[in-house]
Amino acid sequence: HVRCVGRNLTLTVEDLYPHHGMKILVAGDVEGHFKKLFTKVQNVLKKSGEFDMLLCVGSTFSNSQECQEQWKEYVEGSETVPIATFVLGPCSTEHTQFFQGVGPDGGELCPNMTCLGQRGVYTTSSGLQIAYLSGSYDGREYGKSRAEERLCPYFTVQDVQGVESHREREGFVGVDILLTSEWPRGVENHTTPPEGLDMRRVGAEPISRLAASLKPRYHFAGKHHRFYERTPYRNHQVLQGASQQVTRFLALAQVGNPDKKNRYLYAFSISPLTSMDPKELVQQPAGVTNFPYSDIVRAKAASREDLPEQNFFFDPKALAAGKKRKQRDSGMPQAKRAPLLSQSPSAPSHPPTRPPAPKGPCWFCLGSPEVEKHLIVAIGDHSYLALPKGGLVKEHVLILPIGHYAASTEAPQEVLEELGKFRISLRKYFHSKKQSCVIFERNFRSQHLQLQVIPMSKTPPEALKQAFLDHGKTQGMELTEVPRETALSELVRPGAPYFTVEFDDGPSLFLRIKGRFPLQFGREVLASPLVLNTPSRVDWKACNATKEEETSAAETMRQNFQPFNFTDDSDD
Repeated sequence: HVRCVGRNLTLTVEDLYPHHGMKILVAGDVEGHFKKLFTKVQNVLKKSGEFDMLLCVGSTFSNSQECQEQWKEYVEGSETVPIATFVLGPCSTEHTQFFQGVGPDGGELCPNMTCLGQRGVYTTSSGLQIAYLSGSYDGREYGKSRAEERLCPYFTVQDVQGVESHREREGFVGVDILLTSEWPRGVENHTTPPEGLDMRRVGAEPISRLAASLKPRYHFAGKHHRFYERTPYRNHQVLQGASQQVTRFLALAQVGNPDKKNRYLYAFSISPLTSMDPKELVQQPAGVTNFPYSDIVRAKAASREDLPEQNFFFDPKALAAGKKRKQRDSGMPQAKRAPLLSQSPSAPSHPPTRPPAPKGPCWFCLGSPEVEKHLIVAIGDHSYLALPKGGLVKEHVLILPIGHYAASTEAPQEVLEELGKFRISLRKYFHSKKQSCVIFERNFRSQHLQLQVIPMSKTPPEALKQAFLDHGKTQGMELTEVPRETALSELVRPGAPYFTVEFDDGPSLFLRIKGRFPLQFGREVLASPLVLNTPSRVDWKACNATKEEETSAAETMRQNFQPFNFTDDSDD
């Protein structure tokens, strides 16, 4: 594996001659030395051309005055980040001040710099899978349950299990990159250990087990101010199973350190494993060593101490697969999960779940004094239909849970099933009038789950889908196509912000919201000249109507919808 080495930078032959791969830079602990890092990065860009992104591991900030002053310049815009940069969350309590307003699902810290979040798997538009786990290891915090929706400087067993569950996806063979601030315990086994470190005090066993589960092609870590490039290790036992891809572990030093050999920036090119020929993917380089974490994995398998009471997840199909496995083990029936916005009402019934109480006044809880009952169209056991204030069109309808649930990802099965029945009934109603129907949900700065249902003249689903994709691009957002039957629980964990939209046919679109998001995005698309051509109705507050007009519109909708209303006793 020939290597060209420059000052604090490593380039491989693959970097110089990439085959349709992404060019990526990885930095160690920045510790507030932003100008030193980005000056170095700009020099690399001038010499080697554009790179797709910069990933940072370890501590991004420090307690120094220099850090405070430099960071202020980047936040205010007098200094700019020259490349799309993704960092991990804080490693110490003192640094949480720099992540104000950023939750566990990440968000923008300053223009062109994003915090990935507490843990998860980020998949780029090219299919590259980047798993990440923020925070330091503290044995006193590791086993605790964490309910707060905030970034924490320590990771827990829930966080590890959440990332680890990615391996339960269908066809899983590994991830491309794993980012952690902590080193894995025992990484030096079967190879030359790093100089200047007491390895008895370095690393965390949960990181070792995470690496064993995810089988990353590259694993980057920071925190110990030491560059260490381990010999690649295999993820299988020789002659005892099929060959698998090797893992290259690299620890990076702190930015700006004076030691030329103690490198803090690494450059490489990588193609997504999902696009590679399987034979090429599992090629074993010369000098590859045995798997270093065997003893740790065996010890944990024997004790099973790491099984939490709840398995929180992040990426597609992970939690659903885990729940199905638990149900099979216990002999319980397997309930269907709600697809994105198209729930089949055939799942078995469950004991009703008591909804959480709202934290303040809620305009949509049916028992709330704030709800405007004159807008109600139909009421079921767990949900109801109502006209919105300032609808986009005459029969714009909301599907809402009766109890207080913030999003589809937080609603229990019996609520999801009835929401699905209303969706089916409304589609039948609008289709009987030769109309198309778009249904979207925004779980961002909203207190109560709202499914927005907007009818329009018959429009090809492909055209509507393209309108959302194009408008998303103008806002710097990339919506992803997902199969219609995909469950939201497979894409995002409860509490995480998202936007999703469903059409009459074909795939739905999904966006996991990170940072800013236009609150009227769905209305902007549908009100555009290419769809409804009603730009004056983008803002619902500008669509004034008297209470008498609203009451009359709701009564008309009740009468028209009655033949399709499954809640009507005469329909049973």
